[in-house]
Formats: sequence, structure tokens, C-alpha cells
Amino acid sequence: MTSLQARLSTGLIIVLAILTVLTVAIGGYSLRRLAEDFVAGRVEHDLETLLAALEFDADGHPQLAADRISAIFRQPYSGHYYRIESAGVELYSRSLWDAELPLPHFATDRFIRTFADGPQGQSLLLVSRAFQVQGQSVTLLVTEDFSPVRSGLRRLLLQFGLIALILFGGLLLIQRLMVRRGLAPLDEMRRELARLARGEIPQLPVTVPDEVRPLVAELNRLLELLGQRQQRARHALGNLAHALKTPLTALTQLAEQPPRSEMATAWWQDLRQQLQQVRTLTERELKRARIGGGGNPGQRVLLNQEVADLIATLRLIHRSRCLRIEAQVPTDSAFPGDRDDLLELLGNLLDNACKWATATVRLSIGLNRQALWLRIEDDGPGCPPEQLELLQQRGTRIDESRAGYGLGLAIVSDIVSQYDGTLQLGHSTALGGFLAEATIPYPLDH
Repeated sequence: MTSLQARLSTGLIIVLAILTVLTVAIGGYSLRRLAEDFVAGRVEHDLETLLAALEFDADGHPQLAADRISAIFRQPYSGHYYRIESAGVELYSRSLWDAELPLPHFATDRFIRTFADGPQGQSLLLVSRAFQVQGQSVTLLVTEDFSPVRSGLRRLLLQFGLIALILFGGLLLIQRLMVRRGLAPLDEMRRELARLARGEIPQLPVTVPDEVRPLVAELNRLLELLGQRQQRARHALGNLAHALKTPLTALTQLAEQPPRSEMATAWWQDLRQQLQQVRTLTERELKRARIGGGGNPGQRVLLNQEVADLIATLRLIHRSRCLRIEAQVPTDSAFPGDRDDLLELLGNLLDNACKWATATVRLSIGLNRQALWLRIEDDGPGCPPEQLELLQQRGTRIDESRAGYGLGLAIVSDIVSQYDGTLQLGHSTALGGFLAEATIPYPLDH
């Protein structure tokens, strides 16, 4: 279980369930003890009444004054029974009729309170005690039917359990709302992370609880540090490549001069080839210096204006050919990365399409919650299927009739791969020429 909300909710549910069960159990036990004590108090009162009504005749036999005995002891199977034993004589209540009421065994002057089975399945609360009356040993036993009280307790416990269950459900709802409210700042932080990945904000807001504020501050510091390091790396690569261009240009001019002797011809040709390779590598590093490799977190580029400016530039470059460059860009679509990466990506693909197109170049951009895709196609001669794999290799040129170093599609492949995207090359069914389709996934749900 990885969700904090689920873990907190589960723990609170278990605690509430245990507390509810304990409350019902302890409440039921307490109610039963209270009822037993109440009924036992009445039975003890009856026992004391019987003891006060007890008399002995001239022969020492026990007898009860009839006018001092409650009428309940004369009703058959009323549940109120007594038994008196003294000098070998036993007295029974009329309510017992012919039923037996066993006398528990106990030591003299011991008080007993217990349950016993009575006539007709009654559950009797029995109180018994031994006394010395007028020098005679007397044992009194009095009972009351506890079955009605037990039935009432069951109904009360059932009602109490239902109330506890309702309260348990209400507490669950309250604790869920409390957990959600308590974790709301973390949920807001998750949404801010998604906005950061989409480039809508440059950094995470610091208006968060104290427990996560150090984490947010550290993330913001790392974002700033990564941006600075990326910028320094770009500048260093750019400076290096530009520093090499000047001496390379001078050497190239010298190499353009024909050799003065036949012995230097091979050396001259080798020099030109090596200079060409160095120039190609320099151009490649200049382009790589502009690749953001996923861009800084918090960056995104709105495509409408950037695509419009890029197409306007390409129309000027290829104005002599009167190309028709079409663009289908959804409103508010955004590239989830660096602006230079976008211009390098689209610039290479569109420029390559313009070089080979006969009359039409088409750019289509689409997006969904997971990714952004770019499709560039033209009506030129296209590329044979068996040579498509070679196009993504650095310096590979299938046709030497167009100017360039063979780096465009390789640079495009670099940019797409550093954004964890895919690049597919093929044949355009709509225009009949070359097709390049790049898919750039969003870092988080869009």
C-alpha cells in the first residue's frame, strides 16, 4: 500500500472498529451487572422480609406468618420462590407447586448469589444465606425469574449495537473528510508538480505545510541548479564549437588552393577530407549545444506563434521555388520542453521537406493527454524503404544533389530520444513523398 490516504484511513478504521467493539462489549457487560445488582437487591429485600416473618413453634419447627408474605410467592410459577430449611424441616413457597428448588452448598454465614435453572425453563437469580435465629440454624433461599430482564437486555444491546454501528459509520465519514482535508496540501502539491512538468509554472509554490516545506525548497533549489548547469554546458559547447570555426575556416581556405606538385596531390586530398570531417563534427556540436535534453522543468513552448515564425522564415529561404507550406496546429498546443529544441526539431524536418518537395509541404500537429506528435510530409520523390534506417545515421546522405552535411535527421533523432520520444520515417500516403513523424510524451499526465 503506497497511498498515505489509504494507509491513514485503514489505520483509523481499525482503531475505530476496535473502540466500537470494546464500547459495545463493555457497555453490555456493565448493563448486565447493573441489572443483576438491581434484581439481586430486590431478592435480598424479599429474603429479609421472609426472615422477619419467620417464627418457631413450641416444638422448634419453623413457620411463617401468612400475613407478612407477599402474594407473589403464592402465584404458580411466578419466578418468585423461596425455600427455608431449619431443624430438618423445609418450607417451600406455594408458587413452586411441586417443583424442586435445590439448595446450594455453602459454609455457614456465607452469602451466595448465582443463577439456577427453574421450572418451565426459567433462569432464576438465586440468593441464599444461613442465619442463626433464636438459637436455631436457618437456611433461606429466595429467587426471582431473570428471563424477562435478560430479554430486555438483549433488546437494549441490539439497539445499542445499532446506534454504535450508525455512529461508527458517521465517524468513518468524518475521519475520511479529516484525512482528505489533512492531505489536501499534498494533493495540491501533486497538481503543482503536473503543472511544473507541463511548463505552466517555473517552480513549486512554497505555501505548503511545514512538514513538506523543506522538500519543496530543496526541489526548487535543484531545479534552479539544473537550469544553471544546463545553461553553462550549452555555453561551453557553443563557445568551443565557435572557437574551432575560425581556424577551420582558415585551414579550409588554404586547402582550397591546388597543390603545386604532383607529390602533394594525395596529401592535399587527405587534408581536405579531414577538414571536411572536422567541419562536420563542429556543425554537429553547434547543433547539439542547442539541444536541451528534455528542457528545464517548468518550461513549455506555445506552438502557434513559433510555427508561424518558422514557416515565414522557410518561405523566405525557398522563395524562388514558390512552395506551399501548410500547417495544422491546434489552439493552445504546447511543446513540453525547450524552445531551441523545438526550433531545431521542426527546423530540420521542415527544411529537409522544403529541399525535396515539388510544390507542397505539410505540417500537422496533434496532442492528447499522454503525448504531442508532429507529422511533416512532402510531395517529393521520397526515400526507398531499404534506405530509411540509414537516414538517422550521422553524416549519411542518400542523395548528394542537395546541400548539407547529412546531420539534420540525426540531430532530430537526438532531440526526440532525449525526450524519450519516437521518430518514424516512411512514405506519405497523402502527398506521395517523404514522411517524418515524431512523438514527444509528456513528463506527467497532461
